[in-house]
Amino acid sequence: MIMLQQRIGKFLSYLEKQIYPQKMELENIRFIQTEERFSNVEKLDTTAWELFDGREFWGGHREYYWFDMTARIPEEFEGKCVCFELLTGREGQWDATNPQFTCYVNGVLRQGLDVNHREVLLTESAKAGESYRIVLSAFTGDQNFKLKLQVSIKVLDRLTEKYYYDIKVPYETACLLDSEDRDYIAIIQTINESVNLVDFRQENSAEYRESIQKADGYMEQEFYKKRCSTENRPTICCVGHTHIDCAWMWTLKVTQDKAVRSFSTVLELMRRYPEYKFMSSQPLLYKFVKKNAPQVYEEIKRRVKEGRWETEGAMFVEADCNLSSGESLVRQIIYGKRFFKEEFGKDNIVLWLPDVFGYSAALPQIMKKTGIRYFMTTKINWNEFNRMPYDTFMWRGIDGTEILTHFIPTRDYQDGPKNANRTNFFTTYNGIINPSQVKGSWKRYSQKYLNQETLLAYGYGDGGGGPTTWMLENQRRLEKGIPGCPNTKQSHVREFFENLEAEVSTNKYLPTWSGELYLEYHRGTYTTMARNKKGNRKSEFAYENIEWLGVLEDCLSGQEYPRELLRWGWETILKNQFHDILPGSSIKEVYDDSKRDYEELLSRAHQEMDTQKQRLADGVKAKAGDVVVFNPNGFLGSGIVCFKSEEKITALERNGCLFPVQKTADGNCLFEVDMVPPRGYETFSLPENSDLQKENTLYVDTAHMENQYFILEFNEKGQFSRIFDKKCRRELLKPGQAGNVIMSYEDRPHNYDAWDINNYYTEKSWEVDQVESIEVLEKGPVRAALRIVHPYLQSRIVQTIYLYAETPRVDIRTEIDWREHLILLKDLFPVDIHTEEATFDIQYGNVTRPTYSNTSWDFAKFEVCAHKWIDLSEWGYGVSFLNDCKYGVSVRDGVVGLTMLKSPIYPNSEADKEYHEFWYSIYPHENGWRQGGTVRQAYQFNNTMTAAVKKLSGNDLPVKYSLAAVDKENIVIEVVKEAEDSDALIIRMYECYNARTNAVLKVGRTFKKAVECDMLENEEKELTCFDGKVNLTFHPFEIKTVKLI
Repeated sequence: MIMLQQRIGKFLSYLEKQIYPQKMELENIRFIQTEERFSNVEKLDTTAWELFDGREFWGGHREYYWFDMTARIPEEFEGKCVCFELLTGREGQWDATNPQFTCYVNGVLRQGLDVNHREVLLTESAKAGESYRIVLSAFTGDQNFKLKLQVSIKVLDRLTEKYYYDIKVPYETACLLDSEDRDYIAIIQTINESVNLVDFRQENSAEYRESIQKADGYMEQEFYKKRCSTENRPTICCVGHTHIDCAWMWTLKVTQDKAVRSFSTVLELMRRYPEYKFMSSQPLLYKFVKKNAPQVYEEIKRRVKEGRWETEGAMFVEADCNLSSGESLVRQIIYGKRFFKEEFGKDNIVLWLPDVFGYSAALPQIMKKTGIRYFMTTKINWNEFNRMPYDTFMWRGIDGTEILTHFIPTRDYQDGPKNANRTNFFTTYNGIINPSQVKGSWKRYSQKYLNQETLLAYGYGDGGGGPTTWMLENQRRLEKGIPGCPNTKQSHVREFFENLEAEVSTNKYLPTWSGELYLEYHRGTYTTMARNKKGNRKSEFAYENIEWLGVLEDCLSGQEYPRELLRWGWETILKNQFHDILPGSSIKEVYDDSKRDYEELLSRAHQEMDTQKQRLADGVKAKAGDVVVFNPNGFLGSGIVCFKSEEKITALERNGCLFPVQKTADGNCLFEVDMVPPRGYETFSLPENSDLQKENTLYVDTAHMENQYFILEFNEKGQFSRIFDKKCRRELLKPGQAGNVIMSYEDRPHNYDAWDINNYYTEKSWEVDQVESIEVLEKGPVRAALRIVHPYLQSRIVQTIYLYAETPRVDIRTEIDWREHLILLKDLFPVDIHTEEATFDIQYGNVTRPTYSNTSWDFAKFEVCAHKWIDLSEWGYGVSFLNDCKYGVSVRDGVVGLTMLKSPIYPNSEADKEYHEFWYSIYPHENGWRQGGTVRQAYQFNNTMTAAVKKLSGNDLPVKYSLAAVDKENIVIEVVKEAEDSDALIIRMYECYNARTNAVLKVGRTFKKAVECDMLENEEKELTCFDGKVNLTFHPFEIKTVKLI
């Protein structure tokens, strides 16, 4: 046994060279550099293209080329298996940003080629003189200016190839075992005896081939038949997969080609490996393939039908689950499942999100109510500090819904250099079928007491590519049960989860994880590329508003519902929620594209909403010049309304009550209203006498602001030195500390600029304390405004502080012309509130998180994600912070840090270097956030009331109207829209106080029947209704969807 392992290892290196015993370089290659797509490749005329000298370099930065060549089979290749091979000099490097090709053989798209997929099978039995025209569509990747193009045809010796894998797979297994292990000894001895049968004196001779057959026969008989067994050992269920980031280090345009290349490669391997099973998620990728390669798409359909290609995953794209709204997550699944059902006849039951940067505690309920039974990820195993205690568990959401969850435990058996900067519990979604990762998966799996199977998704990913021939060859050996290694078997994802559920569902030791799956990593993605996050938030609200206004118009005037615009709008929103677009972790070109998308989204939305509101206003029975106020929220609207008018208006009237109107600094009209009907409108008229007797309660100068609610005092730095709540008679800020302190920090993460905020960012900071000017901007009966200008390095920060006559908030509008990099900007508020937890708005509910760092789990949440509001409350008093487009926040020891900007340089050196405008609001309240009405304030702050001025007198619509309302303050109406497949009315609501509630929904539109349905709008049970009202019972944090027919 001495040195036999080393002997076999060297023998394998010799044998590998004999797999391709003959080779012929190709010449007379023509090429062109162009972004043009050639559709009819079979008849492509390339005579005008340049000749390519094989000694030349080609390449560039994200450039496109085409190459054309002909391979003629020489006499010596007659009857043999022949492949085409392509090398660029980048082999062995990361595939995602290196050159990639689409290969056409005789005009037919065959497969993709890249640094991991380098050959195309031309024929199993070549005929001398036969020609193959090979056309390559090439993408250079990133910064690849000196690429080679080495193209050849070569003979593939099937006999040697089979023997090579037959001994290589058990040999690699033995190398992972202890040298005194019985399995190690048996494997090495058996392989050694087989090797002794090989006559290597003359490679490729008749004697060599005969000896290879004999040696391989020995392995089959003495090893695979006698020593291999699949009984009484764990099994790794292997599913072919290629994780394709819709955008990241490349644009969506580039991804269109990646999808075609990857999917065509899968199909090519399926032709050669009938046992091969593959799964791919994300309908957006399939839409790309359907558009650009319809022949590939049709073959995918055939493979799906025969049960080898699995369309699973549920969401339209693998979306970010921190930042996307609750309704966006619902639409992701609606649009995703609908596509797979309509195109392939397949329903989805697995939410497949391997690479998303954390998972909202609202997801389990959303999954269950969209027909999703299982959840899969690996990303939480990327935590910086804490290892998740489970890999298989029930995940319980904020409402109590539980979903069976499995974390793929794939990693190498032994750590190598590539894991040097990773934790010892890191796992990957880009698995490889080899003994190391098969053994490593089982070793890493946390719940061996529960079951004997885990899932492995194998194939090159991120930039696509997918499984390779050598992975499939490895699988053929491993599935036989190599001693010392778990079994493997080809599996589909659904098959794995259904078997898992059957095995563990009644096991009393199946654990439960309650609450969010917080990723202790990539905390910067809550903030990076602020423009994108603002575009997302504004678009989400805008397209929900188009929906309810569309229903309102249909109900009152029969106007056609804008279904086509809404479908386009939602698909565009969903596309840009991909987990490397919305989080801000992509290259600049991706954000050039998303900027255009959001500009078009919001332009079309505003145009549509303006038209909808103007038609409704003009239809109201009122006079020209009267103002119709629209309330987009599901409760009585109170607050600020802004509108444009060329007339000089000082007041508006409703039922004899005058409301003062103020001209703002930017020329708009502003007034405060109350009691505007929910999801409806009310008309305010121009009074005959606008003489207001009301006393102005607002005061402002450069150091002081005051209204009936607050006293604000400013220090010489333009910060709050005092915020005094007059109603509750208490100071909001900690004694001796200032609020609205803009603090800059050095932000140089040790791993990933755009993704990360590390705990040590507080080590180096600079206060933004210079003041260029402080001036009173507005002083009127409705609003007072103070403008403060801060210079900072090459940048400029302008804050406008607003106080209102009737609204109990302090609003802060911040405008930043930002020119810095690697600097994190926060706005700090040290509040005098005694609490050990804070409450954070999330999708369809809220969560509490500790404000201390007792444990490593607490410490890890030094930066977290919140949606529209956060709140700190003690018994009897509290303060909420509202925002209109921000997500990142820190709350530690009473100091609230609202994260304003993060300006990384990788992968986008221009990230956040632009003009920003966003709003925060400070909302103190008596008692807790529930009693204080924080949820409603946050909705009104984000989804403000708007107005339209009636152009002509007359018409017959009522002067006030409510489309939908609910009688309990803790029930939020989130969605009012037409059904996906009919003109039935869909109303989606949720409970936000964690309280069991009986409520009554009142609807202004006539209906015959009310039905509770799931989020896919499938009817579940009929509801009791009378006189336009529907009785409802909510469980804590329940999301309920009602269909009115």
